[in-house]
Amino acid sequence: MNILSLLIRLLFSAVVYFLPDLMLHIALKKAWGRMQLRWYWRINILLFVLIGISTFVMRDSALWLQRLQLFFLGLFVALLFAKVVAAFILFVEYLVRLFISIATRRRRQRSHPDASLMISRRQFIAKGAILTGLLPFTGMLYGMFKGRFRYTLHTVEIPIANLPAAFDGFTITQLSDLHIGSFEKSTHDELEDMVRSVNALQSDALFFTGDIVNSRADEMDDWYDVFRQFQAKYKLSVLGNHDYGDYVNWADAAARERNLDAVKAIHGKLGFQLLLNERTVLEKDGQQLHIIGIENWGQGDFPKLGDLDKAAAGLQRSDCMVLLSHDPSFWEAFVIPSALHPELTLSGHTHGFQMGIETPAFRFSPSQWIYKQWAGLYTEGEQHIYVNRGLGTVGYPGRLGIWPELTKITLRKA
Repeated sequence: MNILSLLIRLLFSAVVYFLPDLMLHIALKKAWGRMQLRWYWRINILLFVLIGISTFVMRDSALWLQRLQLFFLGLFVALLFAKVVAAFILFVEYLVRLFISIATRRRRQRSHPDASLMISRRQFIAKGAILTGLLPFTGMLYGMFKGRFRYTLHTVEIPIANLPAAFDGFTITQLSDLHIGSFEKSTHDELEDMVRSVNALQSDALFFTGDIVNSRADEMDDWYDVFRQFQAKYKLSVLGNHDYGDYVNWADAAARERNLDAVKAIHGKLGFQLLLNERTVLEKDGQQLHIIGIENWGQGDFPKLGDLDKAAAGLQRSDCMVLLSHDPSFWEAFVIPSALHPELTLSGHTHGFQMGIETPAFRFSPSQWIYKQWAGLYTEGEQHIYVNRGLGTVGYPGRLGIWPELTKITLRKA
């Protein structure tokens, strides 16, 4: 990413970040006075400056500094949400007052018998809007300190038409998007608890669907003792878009390739077989289940290295296949039209946007504006895709409503 692109993004961020302040400035002055208003602006501008500096240096900084930058980014996002909510309330109130003013334009405010009460009402609304804005701010802070460790188990049975009888009831634990660089050493216990929860599922296989790091192989240096504890008869994995190191300013192409080789080596050190546009076969009672793993393929600027035909070379449509593909957009683009007709695809990548609402009756996340398949199970004819919500975070270092996911999948003969 060049300097011009970074500057454009920074300018756009400034507009989005400070636009709500057009409504908030007067409200803060009315609600708490000039002194509090000055402190608000100092914190407001300081936080934006810190984020702006991070935009230019984050790709080259040490891991500890990157984690500190992520913390400030979390505060930035939390404050932005608070400002948007408060400004929205104030804007609606302004429109109501404007409508009333137009409707009663012949009457002047100073002649209103309750003029003094009107001033009090406006102060009340200003304070109410600001306090309401603190609710999402508090929620975002909860997501940073607690929500990102609310590991949630999702269990699903998936019917597969040509599943070999020997694999009826075969269980898979799917994990995705660890992004280990987003975790501090102080979270060691929480991640060990997560590993124990995974092992307690006692699944036949453990599949990891990409983004084991944010960008750099050395992010894993302090964590091998934790993730070597994963237990399963079969442990298979693929790469995600972050694993290629595209979000770091490397000294040269050779440095990037060395990092990529080191990231690939992480999987072997943790006991996983990394599939790079290739496949392996699981055998049980003389029957076979083919596991295909592709490199990342994503729409837009994401790497487009996934090759289903190469990975599944030699297979026939009658063979039962499970595909590991980090980005779910590959499913509609290549899997559904494929003559091979893979029955089940396991993906991640979206994180469910790390924020949203999920209830038995209603689901919403901004992720659905970008990805048609953004979380959970989707079916097209006899083909299925399961999109894991991920374990770690990118950008905002927290989760709110879309909790980190452990998935247990049971294959059933349809």
